[in-house]
Amino acid sequence: MIFNVASLLTGHDGAFRQTMIEHGEVFTDRHRFYEVNGPVRLMRTDRTVLVTASLTAIVEDSCSRCLRPAILNIETEFEEEFQPTNRDLVSERPAPVEAEYDPALVVDSRNMLDMTDAVAQSLSVAVPFAPLCKKDCAGLCPVCFVDLNVATCGCDKTPIDPRWQSLAQLGAGTPNPLN
Repeated sequence: MIFNVASLLTGHDGAFRQTMIEHGEVFTDRHRFYEVNGPVRLMRTDRTVLVTASLTAIVEDSCSRCLRPAILNIETEFEEEFQPTNRDLVSERPAPVEAEYDPALVVDSRNMLDMTDAVAQSLSVAVPFAPLCKKDCAGLCPVCFVDLNVATCGCDKTPIDPRWQSLAQLGAGTPNPLN
């Protein structure tokens, strides 16, 4: 997801270019996003290149209920400003005092804009906190840990008041598997 933006940087303010990302792939420490697709708009501002994108991707994660693989369709929209290293191309006015910016959001000295890290960050944030393999996933039995999507169990699932749990263990003569 690298674009040469030399023509944008030497153009006028407001100049833009539309492009598409098709069948892209992005990796993070935790996920592999594949089939990354969507439109990207690169626009020159007086000092930066503004990138807006509306992307979709597929990611595999673990179901939060049954722990089986869950294939998820992710959608994200983002807007980021990339700071050019060649500041003399962007503005005839003197540059202001350097502001703090993300080192991942830089147009390098060869005028190449690499939006891979920005896409990875945006997609990572869009992954649900508790992904599901299917909407009605039954999960695991909290007593015997059988996958309730595949089989049923006869375990007593009546919740025990935590204040009485120690007494219940004494009466049953066997340790509670939840401890």
